[in-house]
Amino acid sequence: MSPDSTLPKPPSGLAQFMDRRGFLRTSAVAGSGLYLATSKSAIAQGEASGRTIKCALVGCGAQGDRLRVAASKIPTGIQWVAVCDIWKYNRTPVARRMAFENKHQVNGPVAEYETIEEMLEKQPEIEAVFISTPDHLHAPFSRLCLEKGKAVYCEKMMSNTIDGAKDMVRAWKQTGGIFQIGHQRHSNPRYIHLREKIIKKGLLGRVTHCYGQWNRGVAASQPLGVPKNQEIPSEMLAKYGFDSMEQFRNWRWFAKYGGGPISDLGAHQIDMFNWMYETTPVSLFATGGVDYYDGTPGPDRSAKAKFELPDNVMCLYEYKTAEGIMRAYYQVLTTTGSQGYYEKHMGVSGSAIISESPTYNQVYAEPSNDWSQYAVGDDPILVKAPDAVKNKFWEHPRNWAKPAPKSYNVTGTAKAVADARESKALDPWEIPVILDVYPHTPHVANFIEAAQQKKHDHLTCNVVDAFKSCVTVLTAYECLKTGQKHTFTPADFEV
Repeated sequence: MSPDSTLPKPPSGLAQFMDRRGFLRTSAVAGSGLYLATSKSAIAQGEASGRTIKCALVGCGAQGDRLRVAASKIPTGIQWVAVCDIWKYNRTPVARRMAFENKHQVNGPVAEYETIEEMLEKQPEIEAVFISTPDHLHAPFSRLCLEKGKAVYCEKMMSNTIDGAKDMVRAWKQTGGIFQIGHQRHSNPRYIHLREKIIKKGLLGRVTHCYGQWNRGVAASQPLGVPKNQEIPSEMLAKYGFDSMEQFRNWRWFAKYGGGPISDLGAHQIDMFNWMYETTPVSLFATGGVDYYDGTPGPDRSAKAKFELPDNVMCLYEYKTAEGIMRAYYQVLTTTGSQGYYEKHMGVSGSAIISESPTYNQVYAEPSNDWSQYAVGDDPILVKAPDAVKNKFWEHPRNWAKPAPKSYNVTGTAKAVADARESKALDPWEIPVILDVYPHTPHVANFIEAAQQKKHDHLTCNVVDAFKSCVTVLTAYECLKTGQKHTFTPADFEV
């Protein structure tokens, strides 16, 4: 294949992330040919329509605040007017941070509300609502906002149940509103580049296997406590389905409210298997359980938390692509942080490893594949990895070239001996795009653009596509219950 000037362009409004004329070389990777998307030129969607969208944030926990921070990099088009959370301990600090850290997006006081019903009643001028509540509230809150004519950005997972996710699709069909789901990789220019210019253009050849993981250590998975004198009244907790403050704080670990780490973490990456190859799986086998947080004392006799949902899960998906069967393995672990989180795509001509962290940004050519033709011009598909870059796939970096194994003769003198079964070392390249804004920023920008233009088709992750990922992920629990392989049908992904 040769460089193709007709390569597909990213969705309208995201092109600015991939326009090399608006990029700057970074001294951190001097000589490597990598580029950074500058925050100054990254997002200018407000200028396109000349309209500011009045926005509200519902759910002021860690993820809600992350959306606020990501939105702060958008220079125009957003005006924050309200925040909503049943817990004042979270709500008030977020409102205050908006006034200072998002001051270019605030015009007057940011109103605080305890309930979403009161917020929508008292401020009907709100045009867009960001929902980052526990998963079991996504469906009812999304429906409520859509029925009142609001554009909705709802965090993933869509819901903690497939039935809840189905109702979200129905709510969109009934209202026709703007409805984005927070699978932010769909708007990330590095992921778009990998999908459109490397995988779709066949640089990897037939992709036979994919691998993804999100490993998180015990220290990062500990249960959250309740600050002294900060309890929410039991009546308010009950109104929104919570049995206690402990469950409110640790909702991700209980089936009534969330989907556990396979949903919380795995949803982002399993979604990439579907999105990269524009298909859905034909089968799934999963294994896992509450391997650690079972309430039993540890070696030091200290009590461990007892969680309801599995803390470690491993999944094996099968896909039928035009070129044949592709298998995708995924694991989410909460008992080790080894090797962090990334996704890998492995084909007969090459492999690619990618993550929202720029640490994983490599593309490897199999021997006899010359990719130098893709590294030419002002808009290269690949750039050569500099000699100084080490292989970051392992916890301890090593040289790109495989070290020769050691063997010993009868005299004890060391000599290098190659194993005839070993493949030759792969040729290292890198993806020539690094995002210089927060991972959620392009996705928030895409949503605001769609709300400005009132065009649902402009979204990079609409609710119909996100539903398919929700089914792909949550079906793992069916496998865990039965211990059997699950065979999907097309009807599983329809509403």
